[in-house]
Amino acid sequence: MNENIIKAKKYLLSLGFAPNLKGYKLLAALIELALNGEQILPLKYNGYRQLASIFDVDAASIEKDIQNAISAAWLRGDVDVLYREFGETLDENKGKPTNKQFVLTAVERLSNQA
Repeated sequence: MNENIIKAKKYLLSLGFAPNLKGYKLLAALIELALNGEQILPLKYNGYRQLASIFDVDAASIEKDIQNAISAAWLRGDVDVLYREFGETLDENKGKPTNKQFVLTAVERLSNQA
């Protein structure tokens, strides 16, 4: 297994993501693609489409599953850890980051790890 997928999964678990949700696996794969140097932006046209072909599902369901995983983490995860990691990227209306903000912050954090 690629070390970037392992890093991504450990990071998501440390934030309180539920590994049984489809969005967890999709987010880990999306973060892995970015860490491997793949062009994932804009998510709707690059990232989600790449995942759609890998997992053989519709790109719209990828987006929704990732949103659901982020929402679940914000409900169940350690709020202090989440705000420490993502405080500056939170959507003021929703209280959590958008999919794009989450992925970009996660990639930045993991890229800066040794």
